[in-house]
Amino acid sequence: MPGPASHRRSGPQAFRQFQYPTPPLARGRDGIHQLLDIETARATADTLTTLHDDLARGVGISGPAARRAIHAAAQAPTFAGSIRTHRQARDILGNPALTVYDNPRSLLMCVYNRDRALCHRLDADDAPRLDRCRPSCANIARTDHHATQLLQHAQALEKQAVSEAVPDPLADRLTRRAARLREFAD
Repeated sequence: MPGPASHRRSGPQAFRQFQYPTPPLARGRDGIHQLLDIETARATADTLTTLHDDLARGVGISGPAARRAIHAAAQAPTFAGSIRTHRQARDILGNPALTVYDNPRSLLMCVYNRDRALCHRLDADDAPRLDRCRPSCANIARTDHHATQLLQHAQALEKQAVSEAVPDPLADRLTRRAARLREFAD
């Protein structure tokens, strides 16, 4: 009777026994893009829902794109909480009237319209570059919440400017920046 050692394979045949199937690469690549589309659509829906609720409570909105933001927010109840599939996400992201992005770092909202965007002077893109927001852009809208945050930031800059540890040229720059933020808030 052969022992357990005689059933073992050695050499290249041993490795052929355990071959794992390779997942289709194209499907995996599309999967991450679909996931990103769904998350982007959910973020857009959340922004519009928040704006809709704020407007219903009497929060003000101003800026060159305020009217477009109000129209987009009016559509928020239609799709709030219902984005579960790639097709639903594509429908929202494909609707140019719903392209509203909150930019907390710049203290503004971008109601994106490619033809008016200052963040895309040469390159053609269907989404804003939120790291390139310009205060003079026609796509900007600000709520009262943004104005409050602008005033708080201006106050912090003014506090830094009066510090004795700050050199005069830097203090002047901080004071000018604070004044500009107050203008935006007004």
